[in-house]
Amino acid sequence: MLTGLRTTASSREPPTYNYMTQPATHNDAPTPLEVVMRRLDGSSGFPALSTTISDINRIAASDSESVTKLTRTILRDVSLTRKLLHVVNSATYGQFGGRIHTVSKAVLILGFEAVRNAAMSLMLLEFDRGQSQAKTMQDEIVTAFFASVVSKSICARMEIKNDEEAVICTMFQNLGKLLATFFLYDESVQVRELTATGMNEELAATQVLGVSYRELGTGMARQWNFPDRLIHGMQMATSLDIAATKTDADKLRIAASLANELCATALTTDESEKAAALKALVGRYANAVKLDSAVLTAAIDASLKEIAETAPALNLPVKNSASLHTIKTWAGDVTAEETNAAEDLGTDTDVLLQDINAVDALEQHDNPTHDPEQILSAGIRDVTETLVSDFALNDVLQMVLETMYRGMGFTRTLIFIRDAKLGTMRARSGFGDNIERIIPKCVFPLKFSPDVFHVALDKGVDIVIEDALSPKIVNRIPEWHRQTMTAKSFLLLPVMVKGQALGLFYADCDRVEGININPQQLGLLRTLRSQVVLAPKQKS
Repeated sequence: MLTGLRTTASSREPPTYNYMTQPATHNDAPTPLEVVMRRLDGSSGFPALSTTISDINRIAASDSESVTKLTRTILRDVSLTRKLLHVVNSATYGQFGGRIHTVSKAVLILGFEAVRNAAMSLMLLEFDRGQSQAKTMQDEIVTAFFASVVSKSICARMEIKNDEEAVICTMFQNLGKLLATFFLYDESVQVRELTATGMNEELAATQVLGVSYRELGTGMARQWNFPDRLIHGMQMATSLDIAATKTDADKLRIAASLANELCATALTTDESEKAAALKALVGRYANAVKLDSAVLTAAIDASLKEIAETAPALNLPVKNSASLHTIKTWAGDVTAEETNAAEDLGTDTDVLLQDINAVDALEQHDNPTHDPEQILSAGIRDVTETLVSDFALNDVLQMVLETMYRGMGFTRTLIFIRDAKLGTMRARSGFGDNIERIIPKCVFPLKFSPDVFHVALDKGVDIVIEDALSPKIVNRIPEWHRQTMTAKSFLLLPVMVKGQALGLFYADCDRVEGININPQQLGLLRTLRSQVVLAPKQKS
């Protein structure tokens, strides 16, 4: 009987990085930048985060990489997937808001670059995942995100069409400082202590770490495969840069720098100095963008509204953000209730650890109750809308596979397609652990053999194998499957058209009895399969 559901967690080995920026001999001592990067590589949570960022940028930079690979990379990170789907359903994406339930559809509708840029900007929010951080550390994330929101208003004034790139540049202009704050906290405290004495922050970082924050950020951006255009935009603009603005990359740097400087102005100037500070900022950037104090104030106001609407779904701790409270006060957009709440935080902004219960609550919020039926139903809506539009069959297959993968928490999902010329069933696409290595090996002849795959195809029946290692069933598992998969339980859903199997959906779990599906979930899975059967008819 098909009942219940238990999911498995995937794992990835930490990546091995080569941090050399120039060819080195065997006897070369590591540079200070290499030393810091290797320390980061050993920090808890950093390797997996770093791998995802690097992979997304590598895929985006390659002409040969597919949309499917971008989707697979994003789906590896459950938290990133959830946040991305929220963002692409926000008002930012206009008429598409609320209608995108799969990453596959997001890529189909919004385009490769838009999804990639949204994912990259959200990765910065993953820095504090699972860490017991000081309040000031989470405040760094809030401030960086707020500045990125401000940059969108500035892009509109500068007629920069791709404001998503400016968002990335704005958030990552402070990458070096954020890396130190979250993964080298003791050293970041030492840097703050030196800057408190009047030392320049970049000099202080060099004294403590051996490299400046700017050098660290740029070095890591290159290691993460950031394109030169974005690395250029990540650099704070000097007066000479502002005067010489020519290219689109120059404009990105200006928009990002102005957004960060505007936020810094709001954080560091008193109410009595506000008018003079804004006037000075307008004058500093006059050669690059025409604006006035009213425009800058409006950008702050609009961004405060947007971050208030976005923060809950992205799990941004804005309520207790001292920086955001200061900006609200500066903008005249703060209530008495918020003032009292800010006072309750106390004046010690360097508390080393938050209350452990608060951290637990944060983790629970970041992993809301998994609702398979809701995810499956949402995926069905995505496919239904796609079927009445101009679509390719592969688009539908990707949405179905992703919905099965996310909704049921399978370790892997695959689609086999009948190849009449070669007389085989061959895997075309899929999601999950080691899927790119597995797909080329998943092929078997159409000629009947007494195994569960051929029985499903020949009889057109859905089959669940709860224990692939059971003595009663192991001889019915084909050799190619045993050698290719680590699955200990799996599901087969044949795609039948006029009594013939044209395809086969496969889903598995690396645990015995991991495939437990209740009748409602099975019905939804069968609906997804039926949509694939309908796709060719809709296309004709």
